[in-house]
Amino acid sequence: MRLFVHGMQSSGATSFTLFLAQRPDCLALVDILNNYAAPRVTTDRDMVAKAVVTTAYPLAVHLERFRPDRTILLLRNPQDNYQSLVGKPYRNHSGLIDEKFILMDQLFAERERFDAVLCYEDFVARDPAVLATVSALGWPVSEDYYSYTRRHDVLLHDLWTEMPDLWERMEFAFGNVQGREVSERFRDKPRDPEVEARLRRLCPRLLDFYASSAASGVSSA
Repeated sequence: MRLFVHGMQSSGATSFTLFLAQRPDCLALVDILNNYAAPRVTTDRDMVAKAVVTTAYPLAVHLERFRPDRTILLLRNPQDNYQSLVGKPYRNHSGLIDEKFILMDQLFAERERFDAVLCYEDFVARDPAVLATVSALGWPVSEDYYSYTRRHDVLLHDLWTEMPDLWERMEFAFGNVQGREVSERFRDKPRDPEVEARLRRLCPRLLDFYASSAASGVSSA
């Protein structure tokens, strides 16, 4: 089975994909850099890959190349997401930061294209519904996956062993995952009225979703 995760930069999508990569013997690209599309692969092993929202590579390109069996859209409160991303040096890589949030709002509006839609806030809160939703896709996960015991050296070793040619086609990265287990400590960012006003123009639908639901549950596509 191939599982594809799509989300904004600084949304926690890498942490979520590393969680999925705790599945024994699976292959994982937990953070495809913004200047790459998801690769074409021929392996028969279970594999998960995550790509971020950019203006360079639309969702259709990732799907055509990676050919996943199931897809997940990962959401994060756009106020926290914007505040986290705006200070990063890569915020305007492969598209300006504002353009990416416009695209994210479009993806949210078309979320029926995905097999599941999950909230970062539910993931870090360890909501049991997240485990149930992912497992129902055919990718079994359990509570112990919240501890990152399968580390980067293991994931890289497995990729090298299974598909050494991939190293000639792309660079590898592991995002900004901090700590050895899933944590809520990086979730909330300071609120800024100017940022909220900007997001009201860029991603009004996603902003309204968080305002109305406070990300209190998991939304399924």
